[in-house]
Amino acid sequence: MGLWMTVLPLFIIVSAIVCEYSGLDIWWESFFFNESTHSWPFRDHWLFEQVLHEGGRLFNIFAAGLWLLGFITTLLHKPFRKYRKPMLYFLVAAAAGPIIVGALKQATHIYTPWDILPFYGSLPYIRLFDLVPNGLPIGQAFPAGHASGGYTFFSLYFLMHQLGASDKKLGLAAGLFLGGAYGLGQQVRGAHFPSHDLFSMVICWYAAFYVYYLFYPKQWRGLFNGSQHF
Repeated sequence: MGLWMTVLPLFIIVSAIVCEYSGLDIWWESFFFNESTHSWPFRDHWLFEQVLHEGGRLFNIFAAGLWLLGFITTLLHKPFRKYRKPMLYFLVAAAAGPIIVGALKQATHIYTPWDILPFYGSLPYIRLFDLVPNGLPIGQAFPAGHASGGYTFFSLYFLMHQLGASDKKLGLAAGLFLGGAYGLGQQVRGAHFPSHDLFSMVICWYAAFYVYYLFYPKQWRGLFNGSQHF
């Protein structure tokens, strides 16, 4: 089980780079761009802006607050203390992915589709390994921040695994669904390329995976011994 957890994300990274350098990113985003008006028709659409973008942000804040209250409960009431470490794991793991993504966004010169020249913006289209001309501002678009708020729920998979839940795949599904929905919504708006979201997916996965090691090293190593089931 542990092998696919380590290797599969690397293939996803390769796929993201292929999306950039093959033109798939540009091709995909062109479906949501109106060439005749030089605009993004869905940029302010209620579903993609109010529901998936703003609503998704509020949902994450609500979920984090609710989980924090639950963790505080484990500190105050003896019957719940056995859940203290698992809940703390989720808080740390869920925060780690978006924090890493946020830090990278402040250091990269990769821009949103609506800002770049191929879509009549003012900034050049720069890919991951391209040389960056002097004087360009930080892009703050890579990796995808909003999608990371959904993919961070990958941590539920490891939490449920630790608690012995038989339906732990639901934790994995939650991360894929929320991250995919948030990411697609931003792509339709013209705010991100698919490659941005794929990188965020992998970052959040590895964050959840390796924070699990920090909290439960023995159980983490057990993921590789072949006795564990997906």
